[in-house]
Amino acid sequence: MAIDMYFDNQEVGPDRKTSHPHFVSHFKSDFYLDCSDEEAPFGSEEGADTLAALEAFFQDKAVEGISLSNFPRHIVEEQWDMTYFPPKDMDEVSLAKLVADSEEAVWLSDQVVLATAFGQIKITGYIIPELRDMAHDALGRMKAMNDLRGREDEFGYYDKMLYDLMTFEKTYISVLPDFWCKRCQM
Repeated sequence: MAIDMYFDNQEVGPDRKTSHPHFVSHFKSDFYLDCSDEEAPFGSEEGADTLAALEAFFQDKAVEGISLSNFPRHIVEEQWDMTYFPPKDMDEVSLAKLVADSEEAVWLSDQVVLATAFGQIKITGYIIPELRDMAHDALGRMKAMNDLRGREDEFGYYDKMLYDLMTFEKTYISVLPDFWCKRCQM
């Protein structure tokens, strides 16, 4: 079975018409495609740049050796020359120390993970389980960071993204071996 991939028109940006039907049918909130909302997966500059890099990754047949689970690290460390902080569940004291030392890089790392996870679904209609788990941890850490800062998630985006991501059932495991995407299995 061939994989159908959906890529945005760079002049228009993320749009339902250029998103996989699985993405469109499950991620119905408008903020998922909002390019101006910093809290949205593709709304920050980092999120938009990650989506564009992910589209290029899927279109470039010559790219080898980068897996989707390592894609966030690749973007942050190799393309942007910054420190990548893999998302993980942390106690409040450890998180407070990490935020005090590297708040901007931690937040950026989580934004890239989210853009990669939602971007994979937007482009391919599926997600690898490891990336889904990373996005789950990134959302938890972002929410905890906001709590530490005393910032409220006034629109409930983090809970909505977490719920939508955890209820999305289109993983590669659900369709393999009938479905094959070289870039998705790494």
